[in-house]
Amino acid sequence: MLNIQEFRKKVRALPDLLNIAFMVGQYDFVMGPYAIALQKDGSFLSGFRFSGPDLESMSVNNINALSGTLNAALARLGSGWSAHITSIRYPANGYIPVEDCYFPDPVSQLIDDERRGQYEQESAHYLSEYFCTIAWQTPPDAETGMADAIVTRPLKKKGQSKGMGFETIIGKYRQAFENILSMFSSRCKLVPLDERNLLTHIHECLTGDRHPVNPPHVPAYLDVLIGRHDFVAGLEPHLDGRHIRVVTFTGYPQDGFPEILEGLSSVSFPLRYTTRFIFLDPVDALPLIDKYRKAWFGARHTLGSQIGAQFTGEASTSTSEDTEAVRLAFDAQQAKADASSGMVRFGYFTATVVLRDADEKVLLDRVKSVESYLNNLGFVAKVETTNAVEAFLGSIPGHTWENVRRPLMHSANFVDLSPKTSVWAGSERCPSPLMKQSGNLAPALFYAATSGSTPYRFNLHVGDVGHAMIVGPTGAGKSTLLALMAAQWRRYKGARVIGFDKGLSMYALCEAVGGAHYDIAGELSDLTFAPLAGINKSQAERAFGEEWLEALCELQGTTIRSRERDVIHGAIEGLSQEEGRSLTDVRSLLQDEQIKAAIGFYTGMGRTGTLLDARADTLGMDNRFTVFEMEHLLTGTEQAKLTTGPVLLYIFHRIEQMLDGSPTLIPLDEGWLMLDNPQFLAKLAEWLVTLRKKNAAVVFATTSLSHLAKSPLLPILKESCHTKIFLPNAEATSQDLLPMYRNMGLNDRQVELLQMATPKSDYYVFSPDGHRRINLAMGPVALAFCGVSDPRDVKRIAELKESYGRQWPVAWLRERLPANRQDWVEYAKRGYGM
Repeated sequence: MLNIQEFRKKVRALPDLLNIAFMVGQYDFVMGPYAIALQKDGSFLSGFRFSGPDLESMSVNNINALSGTLNAALARLGSGWSAHITSIRYPANGYIPVEDCYFPDPVSQLIDDERRGQYEQESAHYLSEYFCTIAWQTPPDAETGMADAIVTRPLKKKGQSKGMGFETIIGKYRQAFENILSMFSSRCKLVPLDERNLLTHIHECLTGDRHPVNPPHVPAYLDVLIGRHDFVAGLEPHLDGRHIRVVTFTGYPQDGFPEILEGLSSVSFPLRYTTRFIFLDPVDALPLIDKYRKAWFGARHTLGSQIGAQFTGEASTSTSEDTEAVRLAFDAQQAKADASSGMVRFGYFTATVVLRDADEKVLLDRVKSVESYLNNLGFVAKVETTNAVEAFLGSIPGHTWENVRRPLMHSANFVDLSPKTSVWAGSERCPSPLMKQSGNLAPALFYAATSGSTPYRFNLHVGDVGHAMIVGPTGAGKSTLLALMAAQWRRYKGARVIGFDKGLSMYALCEAVGGAHYDIAGELSDLTFAPLAGINKSQAERAFGEEWLEALCELQGTTIRSRERDVIHGAIEGLSQEEGRSLTDVRSLLQDEQIKAAIGFYTGMGRTGTLLDARADTLGMDNRFTVFEMEHLLTGTEQAKLTTGPVLLYIFHRIEQMLDGSPTLIPLDEGWLMLDNPQFLAKLAEWLVTLRKKNAAVVFATTSLSHLAKSPLLPILKESCHTKIFLPNAEATSQDLLPMYRNMGLNDRQVELLQMATPKSDYYVFSPDGHRRINLAMGPVALAFCGVSDPRDVKRIAELKESYGRQWPVAWLRERLPANRQDWVEYAKRGYGM
């Protein structure tokens, strides 16, 4: 007989300690496929990754609603079920790779280099991921059915099995797991774990390594696949050369609250915080609770008082009772009522923090930091020694019975002590497939700062929709943000910026990057438009010409019906055959005096001058950074304001013609004023759809929330602009403004954040992907070009441009930067080859 002891010794390896065995299968669900693993103890295991809301943005009612929903999702489970909820803190990637940036000019490159240096000089950046895994220990009567699914027994007679069929077992588990997914998704964003991601998660919890683990073709012996690592057990275990320390909670504060341990998700070093709950049915929990109740009830009186009562024949009075024992007995009685109600489930709770590092001194410092944090909150934290391996294994998903802490706790406390809110860090990549460059998703637009050590990656896009809205009072930083967006947009390959400015806020940046700046209707401007010049080229141009003339008539109060349309159509058709195609020329062809009078307002003979009455454009759209200064149209005479709509209609028409799929940013400073006209509402909605399809993002910015709230434009903006950015506002909670902010989707807590935020520094990003208060952290170089609008600065820039030509930004930085930042001047010189 073969002696297998020669090949199989009793010494166990790491795979022997792991519970995972093989994959049962992968199942489709509305949120994505999820895998079910079968473990060595006969339990099933599945999981999902989730992201909760931002705690800073949540009101007390929001927090309680979140906890209540998650408790309701888990309180349906009972004996045989367990859950692990895990927060993994890991190092963030560095700043945007240089190879992903295509800055075409020295200044936008310089601004990004400054921001890169700021990011890299900050302390280490970390991100957090959150997971929940659910395990079910199949009941004894399921064992035969499980065996039938795994082992083929050809001699077994049909109907011989007495246990539940395998499909019945799987069906029961799937129904419970999918119910949890559905309830969690009402409060959190989640993605079920497929076979690859489930194995990856278990492997990361075991090793701390973040890399994918692909399931084998035959998904068996998964313990060996995951456990191929050097593990040394003992009082101070280590794995693959990294020391491991496990901090376990052995005591809890008397008064807790949801998210009491939120600080563990913002530390500046890697760790894994895991809570595990082993559920009990009420029938199993009630006897255990009653045991506690009787013990504390009996401890109300000391032994001496009880003996004295026997001798005197008098009952012990309430004054001689141990008040703490009375309180605990009452708590146990209340726990019995809670368990019977079905609102919560009781079970065994275990919480651990796992830390690891190759440098033991660094690791011990981090362990002390965690211990101190927990103890200051009222917890009793213990660094495991003799129980270190058991505690470590018990923190791994699917491991139910290692390191079981005996005191009972109910599921609502489990939810409160588990990580479930997150600091939204934004996406490292722009989510729009239209923004791809070199076959990969483009990087985020820019990086910003948030609280703690979590970075923030800002994207305008939600899916392929890049339209956004900026709302806040004057002087809160709106124009600075728009300029920074424009400067950072230049990182994208083939990027184009077409800005509509008010107050010369983008003048410095536009001139610095070599852009084209047009001051529409300015005193010194020679810009004129010829909207009808191209009607001889195509039917589409003639159709635009007709719509444009109709809009002009409607602005002058002329009603357009079929007869008026025929008159305009005839004039356009006739004009297309002429050499001159100005407004004056088409007016002479019109056969309707009312229409002629309306059009005449916009001709050289009318009140608006020759701005729209040229035979040839002086507008060039070849520059990939073009800015239109709208101040004179928006704040000039009533006649000038009536010209705003026709001018924008024409410029947007020119923009549509030039869009070729290249990333295009169109910031509209006080844009709602430009388009706040009933005649343009339908056209605006159509534009936003067209521009999105052609990879253009429109950013509307306004300083007047009250005017915007009354505008018919608001419903279109709310629907089309998925990303909204709110500026600090000390009056945000006032009786007048609070309802307006609520109408924009903010809750009262978020409005409070606006009230407390710092103008020109803080910004509140509100998106379907998440909510977060951020800080632009702009350095002096960026502010020198993005934070300039004073008329004296504008005049000085014009003088420097006259003296130094293209290299004027170097002289400008020499004047603007403080003495300790003059090294950036030398750096800028290199960009200009100086």
